[in-house]
Amino acid sequence: MRFGIVCNPHKKKSLALSKDVYKFLSQHGDVFAEEQTAQFLGITSYTLLELNQKADIVVTIGGDGTIIKTAQAVEKPIFAINSGGMGFLCEMESKYAVEGLERIVDGKYTIEERAKLKVLFNGKRLPDAANEMTLQTARIAKIMYFQLFVEDELIDTLGADGVIIATPTGSTSYALSVGGPIMDPAVNAMVVAPLAPFRLSARPWIVPLQKKIRVTVLSKSKETKLVIDGDYALDVSPKDEIVVTGSERKICFVRFGESFYQMVRLKLVR
Repeated sequence: MRFGIVCNPHKKKSLALSKDVYKFLSQHGDVFAEEQTAQFLGITSYTLLELNQKADIVVTIGGDGTIIKTAQAVEKPIFAINSGGMGFLCEMESKYAVEGLERIVDGKYTIEERAKLKVLFNGKRLPDAANEMTLQTARIAKIMYFQLFVEDELIDTLGADGVIIATPTGSTSYALSVGGPIMDPAVNAMVVAPLAPFRLSARPWIVPLQKKIRVTVLSKSKETKLVIDGDYALDVSPKDEIVVTGSERKICFVRFGESFYQMVRLKLVR
């Protein structure tokens, strides 16, 4: 097999574990490391896009942020080892890393597919969102105004700090913190959750992935930003049009059998 490795370069625990992971995988196939990981290991480096081309499975070592960053470019199955905090999306804790890798080598795993969001900005495709696309005010304590459409039908006009459009994966992230529902990853839908809306009746929506959500910023809004997965960002004006729908691309995870509901009980309900 061919493996890729991506670790959080800012965590000593992640870097230290990457040595053990590299040593084990090297005995069972070809190993390709992402640039910062490779620099630490002293081996040839590859971009995330190159890992996606070369590897059969990509191993991430870190937390959910490392996974989401990797998923922006990688469509191959991701085996996520948690060496950070909660690690909600991670399949294995760091102390069981080698045991998990042995199961992969033995073929004792399944692949779970999860949805991404396709984001168009004035017709130009931006990076897909694995967690969420957020439209938010760029000025602290200033409200923004916008309209939400599903297909061509207006569903709301709001004044708020912004709006989150999340995948089922993202439903347990930022969207959850603003009162959005927890969605089973098998549900083909997205959450539309207002951020601090200035109206008691404003509530989250569940919209099918195959439909198009259109967001337009109204002229009385102050500075506004579009942010994808907390990483990619750009400025938005009232002249701009944002369209979000389900992507044809997926995130794929290596799984050993624990259910989504079990993970919620173990990591979110505490």
